[in-house]
Amino acid sequence: MDRATVTVTLIKRTERKIWRPTCSSASEMPFRIPVIGRLGFTEYQSLVLALMFFFFEALIRLMVMFIPQFVLRFINQVIYAAFPWSHRNQSKPRVNKLERAGSFEDMARFWGYDFVEQHSVQTQDRYLLCLHRLPYGKRERDPKMNSGKRRSRTRSASIVASTAVVDNITNFIGVKEPVLPNLQDSATPNFFDHRSRDVSRKRGVWNGKPVVLLNHGFLMSSEIWLCNLKESENLPFLLAERGCDVWFANARGNKYSQQHMYKRPQSQPYWEFSLNEMALYDLPDVVDYILETTGAPSLTYIGFSQGTAQAFAALSINPRLNDRINLFIALAPATTPSGLHHPVIDAFVKATPNVIYLLFGRKSPLQIANFWRRILSPPIFVKLIDMSCNFLFGWTGRNMSDAQKLVSYQHLYSPTSVKCLVHWFQIIRTGRFQMYDEIPNLLPYRSEQGAMDHIPQRFPTKQIKTPIAIFYGGSDSLVNFEVLSADLPELAYVKYIAEWEHLDFLWAEGIELHVWPDVIRLVDSFSPTKADKSEALEKRAHTNGYAVNGQAA
Repeated sequence: MDRATVTVTLIKRTERKIWRPTCSSASEMPFRIPVIGRLGFTEYQSLVLALMFFFFEALIRLMVMFIPQFVLRFINQVIYAAFPWSHRNQSKPRVNKLERAGSFEDMARFWGYDFVEQHSVQTQDRYLLCLHRLPYGKRERDPKMNSGKRRSRTRSASIVASTAVVDNITNFIGVKEPVLPNLQDSATPNFFDHRSRDVSRKRGVWNGKPVVLLNHGFLMSSEIWLCNLKESENLPFLLAERGCDVWFANARGNKYSQQHMYKRPQSQPYWEFSLNEMALYDLPDVVDYILETTGAPSLTYIGFSQGTAQAFAALSINPRLNDRINLFIALAPATTPSGLHHPVIDAFVKATPNVIYLLFGRKSPLQIANFWRRILSPPIFVKLIDMSCNFLFGWTGRNMSDAQKLVSYQHLYSPTSVKCLVHWFQIIRTGRFQMYDEIPNLLPYRSEQGAMDHIPQRFPTKQIKTPIAIFYGGSDSLVNFEVLSADLPELAYVKYIAEWEHLDFLWAEGIELHVWPDVIRLVDSFSPTKADKSEALEKRAHTNGYAVNGQAA
């Protein structure tokens, strides 16, 4: 009796090795074990080890949680008595006091900025977001203060030689007029009009200073902007000393913005947010609050990583926001990451992003990071973060000094929602900068043939009118510039540094030489002046009832 012979061929792919059966007869379907056959034996080993690691972490946390305090104190005393040198090393910072600073105010105070303001913004969905503000620099507060001599730093020529710049600033200067936000148009609330709920708020009088808003990345807070080891390496201080009014955003859910009018962070409904809500509510409401407080016609927005994605999304779906942001500077912009560095984890999360809910629950992910930061010595914690970044993203961290890591990594983690993390993996899976998919495909893989049952809406980034400047690195696995630029209008400025990775655009050695001067020049070029504001006010005086001095007529 004739039987078709089935041969098994090993097919080598770039990401992983799988076994695919082939048939000698075209009429026969290839044999494959469903579900189980998608991964190889070594991949299952890695998957099991990863799950065991998560279980081990959870077990340690539970044990520590239920151990009485007197037992923990006794254990600490025994450890300190046996290893006194360890206690002395833990009790003092290895670099400077920034390493142990407990808050944004403490970090600013370390540099002599003891006049930081804190503001609270209520979003339309009733989240309370914290803003920090540096209204002026130290020299403006005390004109007699001498900033001291700046020592020039040298950097390897390879960085300079591998830097490419595209400068289209002249194509944008003078094209976009500053528009004064109108608080009296539309008595009927509009879904995209984030000013209609707060028309009674008294608008401030602009003092002519450029207003700059800084926004952090994923799992971060406003503290990341003050971590560099020298004052001249911190962008906010450079801007403040040049006369800018500097604001710092904090995303909903992070350590400074865990408040809601009705929901508690201990409950799951509080954490039901993704990039959608950050784009629809957070950024427009924050920008409105800052402009109403300062009286400025527009501001400059500087975002890092997810802070850039938040702006790309918000500007694409909120046309009026484009009139209030005169320039968008994107540092290490992440909109369509290609995936994770490790092929097993990459394939695992791409197969079904919702599996993240099984690993982390429905509230906040990676809360174990704070646990390890508290029990491990800073050098060991740095090694742990470096190993994790290399495992997940392929980053080496070679452009940051060890001393810089000791300070920066202590302020690296701040909570966010698991839903936001799932949103990112949905974007990675589809390769599209899209809104959160509330109805994910039931199949655990993406079909290559046939129509899809539904398609989540993309963020229409080509409709952005605000001038955009991009800084990115050639060794950053989270930035796909070709895909990003194809979905954007003409860019005002682009700078590429081949050797730099993702976090380098915050803390790399030489950042004050290769990035911050360009950023400052861009802020100076696009920031409005008092003459611009007067012109905008005169154009609206007859239709909106504004007087030239900014007060209601």
